[in-house]
Order: sequence, then C-alpha cells, then structure tokens
Amino acid sequence: MSGAHLDPVETVKKYFGIDGSAEQLNGERDLNYRITSTVDGAAQDFVLKIHQPGQRDWLTLQDRALTSLAHLAPQLPIPVQALGGETSVDIPGGRTARLLTWVDGIAWAEAETTSNDLRELGIILARIDKELAKMEITEPIEEILTREFMWNMMQAGRLSQHVHRIMDENLRNVVMEVLEDFREVQLPKLALLPRQMIHNDANDYNIFVSDHRIGVIDFGDIVLGSKVIGLAVAASYAGIGYDDPVKAILPLVRGYHITSPLSPLELELLLPLTKVRLAMSVVNAAVQSAADPANEYLNISQGVIPALLTKLHATDFNHSHFRFRDACGFEGNPHSRAVRQYLSTVARRADVVCPPFKDHKYIYLDWSVENTSIPRWSEDIANLMASKGADVAIGHYCENRNVYQGDAYNTESPGARTIHLGVDLFLPAGSPVYSALDGVVDAFNDNNTPLDYGPVILLRHETTEGIPFWTLYGHLSRESLPKLSIGMKINAGDQIATIGQEHENVGWPPHTHFQLLTDLCGMGLDVYGVAPKDEISLWRSISPNPNLALGIASGTDAHAHLSTDVIREVRTTVLSRNLSLNFRTPIEIVRGEGAYLYDVNGKSYLDLVNNVAHVGHGHPRVVAAGAAQMAALNTNTRYLHQNIIDYARALTSTLPDPLSVVFFVNSGSEANDLAIRIARAHTKARGFIALKHAYHGHTASVVDISPYKFLGKGGQGAPEHVRVANLPDPFRGVHKGEAAGSQYAADFAATLADLNQPLAAFISEGIVSTAGQIVLADGFLKNAYAQVRAAGGLTIADEVQIGLGRVGNKFWGFELHDVVPDIVTMGKPLGNGHPLAAVVTTPEVAASFHNGMEYFNTFGGNPVSSAIGLAVLEVVQDGHLQANAINMGKYLTDGVREMSKRHSIIGDVRGSGLFIGVELMRDEKTPATEEMGDLIEYAKDRGVFLSCDGPDNNVLKIKPPMVLSAKDVDLFLNIFDEGLSAVKR
Repeated sequence: MSGAHLDPVETVKKYFGIDGSAEQLNGERDLNYRITSTVDGAAQDFVLKIHQPGQRDWLTLQDRALTSLAHLAPQLPIPVQALGGETSVDIPGGRTARLLTWVDGIAWAEAETTSNDLRELGIILARIDKELAKMEITEPIEEILTREFMWNMMQAGRLSQHVHRIMDENLRNVVMEVLEDFREVQLPKLALLPRQMIHNDANDYNIFVSDHRIGVIDFGDIVLGSKVIGLAVAASYAGIGYDDPVKAILPLVRGYHITSPLSPLELELLLPLTKVRLAMSVVNAAVQSAADPANEYLNISQGVIPALLTKLHATDFNHSHFRFRDACGFEGNPHSRAVRQYLSTVARRADVVCPPFKDHKYIYLDWSVENTSIPRWSEDIANLMASKGADVAIGHYCENRNVYQGDAYNTESPGARTIHLGVDLFLPAGSPVYSALDGVVDAFNDNNTPLDYGPVILLRHETTEGIPFWTLYGHLSRESLPKLSIGMKINAGDQIATIGQEHENVGWPPHTHFQLLTDLCGMGLDVYGVAPKDEISLWRSISPNPNLALGIASGTDAHAHLSTDVIREVRTTVLSRNLSLNFRTPIEIVRGEGAYLYDVNGKSYLDLVNNVAHVGHGHPRVVAAGAAQMAALNTNTRYLHQNIIDYARALTSTLPDPLSVVFFVNSGSEANDLAIRIARAHTKARGFIALKHAYHGHTASVVDISPYKFLGKGGQGAPEHVRVANLPDPFRGVHKGEAAGSQYAADFAATLADLNQPLAAFISEGIVSTAGQIVLADGFLKNAYAQVRAAGGLTIADEVQIGLGRVGNKFWGFELHDVVPDIVTMGKPLGNGHPLAAVVTTPEVAASFHNGMEYFNTFGGNPVSSAIGLAVLEVVQDGHLQANAINMGKYLTDGVREMSKRHSIIGDVRGSGLFIGVELMRDEKTPATEEMGDLIEYAKDRGVFLSCDGPDNNVLKIKPPMVLSAKDVDLFLNIFDEGLSAVKR
C-alpha cells in the first residue's frame, strides 16, 4: 500500500491530538508507523495504522475485540480514541486511520527465547481466546469473520489451486499431501469443535518479548474458528529453528492448556493443523511473491518455514500426539489403559525365562545412578549371582542409569536417555527365552551398533478389542533369528530365542531386555529402550511396566526420580492450579528432620512455617509408633481396639471439664465440618457467627463460615445464615487501648442481633491465624461466649492451628482467654504430618448428636492414627515442649522487639509461645506487603523458610516445630535483621 501524500505526523496530530515523530514499519497489507510522543510528561509510543478503503466494518470489529482485551495491556495494543471519540477515523483517499498503544519488546524471531517464554506465550494466547470467546457473534459479524481470506485455515482447501507456484518438487508434494489430509480428515473433525473469534496470527513477528513478558500485536487476521487453530498458528512459528520442534513447543501447549483447557480432540488436531498453517504460508508466499516480487516482507520467514514443514511432515503422528497429550496431563497413549487392563486379566501368559519362574531364586541388580559400585561386567554379575545362590538377576524398569554412553543417548542433555524402559533378566548365555503371550512375529533384526539391542525380536499382540501392542526381546543370540519369519504365529510359552553372548549382543552382559510397548512411534525396531529423563511420564504410557506380562510378585519398578523442573511442569496439569506453591521459584523438598527441611540437593532450611510437624519432622518415636502398628493391624473403629481408647483418654485429659467425648476424623476441615453438624443437631438452629478474616477449612459447609474465603478472591459473600463479627484486632483494628475488648464485645452484640435467625454457634480461634496471628483484645472472647450462650448457641474453639501446647503458657489457645468452649476442633499438630484430627465436646452435646443417624468415619481413629497421635502427645509431654515454646517464643519475640528499635518497618510483634506474628508497616497506615515478599525470598535463599499471612500479606507468621532451639532462633534473627536492611525501600 502506497504512503504517497500521507504525513503520519500531521495525521496523528489532526485526528488524535498527539504531537510526535514517525518511523515507518513493515506491514503485509497496511501502512504502519511508530509514533513517538510525550503524554503527560512521559515518553509514550503508539502505532499509527493506515488501512485501505472499504474496511470500516472490519476495523470496527477489530477495535471491539481489542477494547474487550484492554485489561491485558501493556501486553496487547489497545485502540486510542480520536478527538471525536471514535477509534477509527476516515482520512483523505477513502482510507481509515487507527492509533494503537505500543507493545514494547523484541520480535520473537529475533529474540533469545526460553521454554518459560513459550509457556508464557501459551498463557497470553489462551487469555486472549478466553476473552474473545465471550464476544457475541451476530450474523453481520459472522459474515466478516468468515469472509474469503487467504489466512483463514477453514478455507485452506482453496489453496490447492495455487500449489503449482511452488518451485521445489519435494516441497510441493508435501504441501499437496498436507492440504489433502486437511480436506479429507481434519476438516470434518474441526466441524465437531466450538467456533469463536480467534487472533489467528501469532507469528514470530507479531509476538514480542520484553523482560520475559510476552506481547501480542496485529489483530488484522481475526477469523471465526476453533481455538486450536490459533494455537496451531503459534506452534507453526514457535517450532522454528529446533532439532525437535514438537518437543520445543510443548511448553507453549502446556501454558495454553493450563489457562484454557484443550480437549483430547483438539490435541489430536494440533500437529495436522500446524502443518496446514505452514503449508498455507508456503503457498501464500508463492502467490504474493509472484504478485509483488519487490516486497521482501512477504518472504520474511520462507527460508525456515519449508524446512519446518518438511521436518514435521516426516514426524510420526502418534509420537507427537502422545507428547501433546502428556504435556496437558492426559495419559500419552490413549490406548495404553486398555492394554494394561487386558494384561491384568489375560489368562494365557507364560514365563519369559526359567519356567516356572516362581520356583527359582532371583536377586535384583541396581544399575541406578546412585549406585557407585555397579556390577557392569559379565564376570561381576555371574559372581554376584553365585554368591547369592540366584538363578536369575533382575534389572529394574524405570531405573535412571548411567551405563548408557554414546551419541544416541546424549548424556549431557536435560533430555538425556537414561531411563530404562524394560526389565532385564540376567542368565547365562544360551539360556532359552520364551514368548510371554500369544502373538505374531512383527519384526526382527541384528541391531549391531555398540550398546544397542543386538539381535532383537518384536512380537505383535492384540487385546480382545483388537488394540495392538508389542513385546520386545533384546540381546539375543544371532542363531535365534534365522528361525523366524514375519507374521509367524507364536503361542505363549513357545521358545523364540536364546540369550546371546556378550560379543554378539554388542557389549552387554548376557541377559534379555524384555519390554512392553503400546505403540512403536514410527521407530520400528529402533524404538527407545531407554527414555529421555525429562519424558518419563510419556514413556511410561508408551512403554508400560512389562511386569504386567512377567508377573514378578515382588515388583520391578524403580520409579526413577523426576527432575525438579519436570515435577513443576507436570504439577500444573495433573493437579489443580489453585493448589499453590511457596516461593517465586518453588523448591523440591525431599527430607525433614527436627526443625529443618532438606531439598533435593541436600541444602537445609530452618522451617519456621510448618506447625504440622509439631514435634519435629520425622520424629523417630512417632515414626516407630506408626510403623509398628501399621505392620500389626490397621482397620476401622467397628472393631474393639485399645489404641483408640488410650488416645482418646490421653487427649481429653488435657482439656477442662466437661469436654470428654471425642470424634476422630482426618483433617481440620473435616473436624470443623463435623462441629457444624453437631452444633446444629444440639441447637436445632443454622445461624453462625465467625470473625472477619478467619479461616476454618475447605469443605463446603466450612467455607460458608470462613470470611477469609467467602469475602476473598473468588468468594461469593456471606451466606444468609452467617454473620461476620468485627475482628478484635488491638493493633490495626477500629478499637485500641484498654477498652478495646469491651468495645469489640459491643460490636459483637450488634452482629448477633443482625443474624435474624436462631444461632447454632460462634466459632473462633484463640489467636486468629489467617488474619495475621491476631491476639484477641483482652476480655473479648469471654464476653462473646457469654452472649452466645445467652442466645442459645454453642461456642466452638478452633484449635487446628494453635493447640497442643504451641501457645506455651496454656495447652490450648482458648485457655488464654479463661473460657471453656462447648466444642473443640483439633487438627494439624495431632499426627505430626499424619492425617489425624478430632472433635471433642461435652456428653450433653454429644448426646444430641446421637439421634439415630449413625456416625462412621472409615479412617478416623484407626489403630495406626491413634498410635501416632498418642506418640505425638507423649513426645510433647516427655520432651517438655510446652516449656520450650514459652522459652524460645520469648527469646525470639524479645530479639525482634529489640530489632524494631533500628528497623522502623517492624510495626507489631505479637503472639504466644511459638505462635508468633510480626507485622511489617511502612507507616501507620501502609502495610509493607512488597517488602514482606522480598524478605521471604531473601531468607529462603539463605536457608530459612518464612511465610506471611493477614489480609495485606504483611504479617510474618512464625509457627515452627516445637523442637526449635536457641541456635535456630539466632539463625533466624540474624537473617531477619540482614533481610530487613536488604529489602528496605
């Protein structure tokens, strides 16, 4: 499009009122200018777009789409209103001008991008598509979005008429095959998917990277289609320049999926549609170049696009499809489940070696990377077997090994092939090998590359539904192969080979590698017997544990450890995304001891966060109690057992009268859920009162009484039967000073009066944890309890966070306020990490709950849980941990208070025992939220785990294992002191 007689600077000033300079940019169809200006004293850039005549409706639709995405700025260009209020203005020559905000960054094609950038690209594209899906598609809009357009993939079949313009014969044939497959196979599948408006142009010059924030421009190609089309467009360009383009785009696909879930059908279509987009690019470039040979922009990607298309066209569909599925949390091979089910029930199965195998003695060989003395050579293995009197040695499935060498294994890469996919059966050379199942010979060969399979046989089998699968037998003798023929029928138990000598099975000690395969992924006899260590879950689906066919009762699975990066990636798809992680870069924790946690690299961290490990991580007395009882018996409470009685008695002995009847459950949420039921059964009422910012659990009924949840993000406000009382916060609350307790009690009376229905209960912690470790104003709780009882309600003390001696001066938090509740709920610390919780109430209240409806809890109060709970309680008492909470709590709070003299950001230090809150404030009104976040990261990097709470996330919550020592406190105080100086703004 010619820019003759157009002054972009004058155009911007005249129609948009902006002074600035102009720089012309590239464009396929429009004139584009970068406008540099100053707005409100700050430099600001824009894009001026000059469009050809006759596009007004189309441009208006673009502006509507972009305006709906305004909340994603600055990652997207947003239309700027002209002086008349419109976003598109008519200019001389019948053309239209639009001004958009500038998206900063480097074009994807020119940037050094990472897998995280690809993930972020997937996320932003999915967010765009989710918003565009909300736009109503009227008939006029549908006409615009389905217009004849060279970049509309739904119309790709029309491009076949231009394929002759492609000069390269091989490339032309590839394009023809891709377009034919699209018309005949993929287009009917696309018709099954929902249609929406999609961006449709995430090419590598429309994506910008700035400080690893991804920007997306150019909405001139929006069309109506399935969202997977837009993802395929992005994949077409994101895969450029990689040896393994499918693997390269997996983070893109995963990022999209975790934001806008992709269906199995969409994942099935992704590779074919990616090839279609690349084919479209090749054809359109040929057409446009013929029409405008001087326009270099039209060929900007044509050096790399054909190469990528050719590579993807040669890629096995199933392998790619499985990788996409695995990246999104689905099982890689959708047929693998049926194969496993078949093998779990098939009657006709034979031993692969030494029939009957169960009558022979066997040992396991450890070839894992952790073993520093691997018996690698034939003589070593033979001597080991002889010393153990073993007939067979077994090498594990899914074992991470370091015995694989050579270019084929790429040992230095994060994707190094080191994960063993078979089960190795070590026997002397010449030992017979038998078919495990009925089948036919599918292939055989002598793979004589060093450390390959050597002589290998592949048998094909089918499930009763006709689903194929294979068994592979490697490292055989050469004399085994001439007896075979393709298609030859083999019965379970037939001898098919003998084990080869070391020299004939290319350097391996005599054994057979037995592998189960649900697909060959286009590799035939070169199918991986050793998987990339960053694709373990994928290959566990393609090549499941062959013990399904072997039937070795003691098992064969080594469960190779996933890398931290892989664990994090997989977690985003197989677990819900609202299951949060600590720290900006999450840490993989593998061990705990006392007050310390240890990461996968052995680094120690002082744990000031996890009050669950009440008596210390991995306490040997607790572990021993659980292990001993687990070895003896674990069952439910419908049988008599002493453990539950001993534990119930021990627990109630710590409580004041008349709290003496126990219900055992498995979590604090479950305890509070049951407490609600008990309170309603006793009072015949539904009304509840809770304190502002309080949290009591995650079940539906408990979320209903948790203002922290129903008044927070994603919440729906207080239910009709719940009222929220003012939080009696003496530091930042509405009342302060000596009279605060009575003033908050008066507020509580007003809340109670507003309930407008009978009261079942009032629930509260003695120190409100999620509110920011708030120590209740003096006298409030006692007054509130009196009001509740006068109204006919019950009082519930939530001790899930603060009970079992943690508050130091008292064993239970409610005792700090000189009250006795009607119901006490307990959780986190009771089992020291084992799922154990309880509800304790009075005989009178318990009798009301005994109304004819049986109460039964499958796991609550089982012998193992009871043994663990009793051990925890005894460790607290025998170890004088309540006294330790007093002493260490005072030592810590005294140290922080002394520190506050030189760090004004410390606004308040509060708590009791080892349940402490330190509130950071920039000034009297401004919470230091950002500083708190930085402080937590600072401490983490130096070996101390901290966490925060409160509505402003500015309260350091300190609730460590009760075994905290003075040395541990000193470590915290030193790092806290340094950290406050480091994060000061």
